[in-house]
Amino acid sequence: MYKITIAYDENAPHWSKPFNDEMEAWKSFFSFTDWGMANEYSTVNLFTPSGKCYTKIFYREGRKVVTK
Repeated sequence: MYKITIAYDENAPHWSKPFNDEMEAWKSFFSFTDWGMANEYSTVNLFTPSGKCYTKIFYREGRKVVTK
């Protein structure tokens, strides 16, 4: 099962959604494009069944960091 979580600033994740379909999980992961309601940054994580985690961090001032 795939899972996406979203956290704002240094807070614990406030939203998560499980996915059974890999393509739906990736589609949802790539649909996040900005910091949302964060004061400084938002963190979007995609967890895969193999234990791998993909992370996108969006900073309010506009730079984006993608970590594999």
